[in-house]
Amino acid sequence: MEKKKLIIDTDIGDEIDDAMALYFAMSEGFEIVGITTVYKNTDERARIAKRLLKLYGQGYENIPVFAGHGTPIAENEREYEHTCHFHAELESDEYAPDGGRDAAVDFLIESCKKYGEELIIVAIGPFTNIARAIEKDAEALNMAGKVVIMGGAYYRQYADWNVMCDVEAADIMFKSLKNLECVGADVTHKTVLCREEHEAMLNCKKDAAAVEIAELIRLWSLVNPDRYPTLHDPLAVYYAVHPEVCEVEAQRIAVLTEGYARGMTLNIDAYNKAYMNPACDGLKGAYRVTVAKGIDARAFIDTFIRVFR
Repeated sequence: MEKKKLIIDTDIGDEIDDAMALYFAMSEGFEIVGITTVYKNTDERARIAKRLLKLYGQGYENIPVFAGHGTPIAENEREYEHTCHFHAELESDEYAPDGGRDAAVDFLIESCKKYGEELIIVAIGPFTNIARAIEKDAEALNMAGKVVIMGGAYYRQYADWNVMCDVEAADIMFKSLKNLECVGADVTHKTVLCREEHEAMLNCKKDAAAVEIAELIRLWSLVNPDRYPTLHDPLAVYYAVHPEVCEVEAQRIAVLTEGYARGMTLNIDAYNKAYMNPACDGLKGAYRVTVAKGIDARAFIDTFIRVFR
């Protein structure tokens, strides 16, 4: 089977699962051709990613990292506070991003044209970079093999974080991409680690990157003392290469941009009352996206945690 190339678009630096996903991808030997960061302080996020790549080595230290768009599409540009995982060592020039917002968007577009169906874009943060790329070149991202996102909720309906952070960007993405595959929070929330698994990561010293992950978990735990990590983003990254990990089906999805349900990814097919709603007229033949419906959570957690043991 031909090895797929990945671009990971991430908001690494606050929740711990982005860093865990990157380490997991490297441990699994996935071919990462680039990383773009998104949401708020993208420069610091890029530095965090670059440090993990350099500490892991094995060729991953040569992967370009771009500090993408930090401000949601409908908001004005502004400065942002430090990320949760920021620490002084990240100020070193060796962790400086390889480019900024425009370079990140151009990298996404050019990579889609260069690699075509060999490429999988995995978006595990808000979808601002994805939407900006669509705005700049409407067809480029559809040239990729697929765009996998961690975001939305499709069978237990609520507004997920990655969508809520930039609702307009999510709306653009769902309306534009014909190769979109979605791992929703209603599925990823089933992958919460237990105390023993949490401690296994904290105590893992198998390589310098694992030690850094332990430090990032410690920083995260200071802000989240009553929580254990959930494998939201590791599941999405793993699914990109191993789609058999999730039960999926094709559904019609609409991003709600107004009202009390703003940010919800409405599953029109599961809604089951579309025939009574005049707004749904003409949707019978609408494009359906692939969404995750179920997972053997225990099996996936076991697959993930073995890289820390």
